[in-house]
Amino acid sequence: MSSGYDPEKESGKSVNRDTEDQRRPFERDRDRILYSREFRRLKDVTQVARAGESYLYHDRLTHSLKVAQVGRRLAELLEDFYEDEFGNLENYLDPEVVETACLAHDIGHPPFGHEIEELLDDKVREKSSEDEEEENCEDTDGDGRDGENKGSNKNHDSGEQDESEVQGFEGNAQSFRAVTRLGSHRSGIEGIDLTRATLNAIQKYPWSRAADANTDEDTDDKWGYYPSEEGYFDFARAGTADGRNKILEAEIMDYADDLTYAIHDVEDFYRSGLLPFDQLLREAGELRNQLPDDFGEDDDIEQHTDLLRSYAESYDMKLHDFGQYIDDDTDVDASIEDVLSFFVELRDFATVVEEFYTPYEGSQSERNLLNEFSSSMISWYLEATEEDPDDREYVELGEHDADSNPTLVVDNELRQEIEILKQLTFYYVISNPTLRGQQRGQIQVIDELFELLYDEAAPNSVDTSAILEPYRERLSNTNEDDDPARARIVADMISNMTETQAVEMYERMSGARPGSLQDTIMRQ
Repeated sequence: MSSGYDPEKESGKSVNRDTEDQRRPFERDRDRILYSREFRRLKDVTQVARAGESYLYHDRLTHSLKVAQVGRRLAELLEDFYEDEFGNLENYLDPEVVETACLAHDIGHPPFGHEIEELLDDKVREKSSEDEEEENCEDTDGDGRDGENKGSNKNHDSGEQDESEVQGFEGNAQSFRAVTRLGSHRSGIEGIDLTRATLNAIQKYPWSRAADANTDEDTDDKWGYYPSEEGYFDFARAGTADGRNKILEAEIMDYADDLTYAIHDVEDFYRSGLLPFDQLLREAGELRNQLPDDFGEDDDIEQHTDLLRSYAESYDMKLHDFGQYIDDDTDVDASIEDVLSFFVELRDFATVVEEFYTPYEGSQSERNLLNEFSSSMISWYLEATEEDPDDREYVELGEHDADSNPTLVVDNELRQEIEILKQLTFYYVISNPTLRGQQRGQIQVIDELFELLYDEAAPNSVDTSAILEPYRERLSNTNEDDDPARARIVADMISNMTETQAVEMYERMSGARPGSLQDTIMRQ
């Protein structure tokens, strides 16, 4: 482990840090994330629509900034309200730590959308499996007969490798790797040099892939660190009572993430005309006039709700027919009637006014009203309403089952409503054939770019290859036969690119557009 990792330091800081800095350690963490290249690149990384397509759409940078604002405000609200509970709440909650975790939560996200995560996972696993396959096929029983006993090797005959033995790629694990190992702060320090508390708060999924493979829990194939960062993970989690529990600050970050993109994506795509929010609200108004006072599961809703019902049925099918896709700690079981009722209630929301019943045209009045709507919805889901700002009935602190540490408790009704809003974007935008066509092209670019870079990263030829620094140096320090390490470094390189850089590098290496000799594309 490098000199930047010192498990003896409670703060997680290096020996060489300044002692005259007026900032608290957690404040320094926040500033280091904000000033890092890894964070800055997020301005050219897709949130939903392609980064740079329109200034109206959120990219990963603007999304992360808003998650940080929402997360910090929720932490401050909880801190004020629960000041005298759980002993000293300062031991469990610091708004500065929450804000930093929110800023860093997407810092390892690769170019384009989540499908690139899956592609890079396949690529790194493929190279790791090839390495294992070659080892298994070479003189497996020491008698000099290469590969003759292939069927006797573990998992070789099936062509599969033990899930717990494969590193792969995962965006959350890559974020942890970015701040602990890949980022830069000062000479002799590995990574951005963050405190234990901040590293723990970044852990949305505090377990490894191996641990995920060995549990019956539905974690949606998510994990928080690679084996190469296990030392940092152990350091971050030291003193945490239950190894699978997120700490409170990580829970707040996670909730702020869901809440923020649920509302701002609806805002983005209603404004652009891709999401027919106005028509859904009009149909909800027509539906409201049909609802009996005792409206329930057995009531038949028919007239004038074609668009709204179509979405509700799609949501219900995705939730039930294709398995639970909500986070495993959330019991959301919305029926078609629940979805319809939500839109009826939304139509009566104070800031949903007549202007929202027509397509967005961009007038000053509409802009003002849409901003007011988004603000009021965020306040609603933080339970910071003007009517009763101290009412924490739906968002509150409770105790973990495994220990007495506080945990974030969000009423399932609120989580269900947020999920309904999130799935609007999936239904109307992410499923859009045009976006799907873009994604197919993006997948092809990264697929081919990975192979091109992997070939360039071959042992003994790195010094004369197209690989740029600092990846050249990292490759030169790996074992010549270590294909998984080689694949990991290539994945590091791609995940640290902006989308413009990825396309330009692909065009250069494929010969489509050589570019300028003076343009290194990824100058650090």
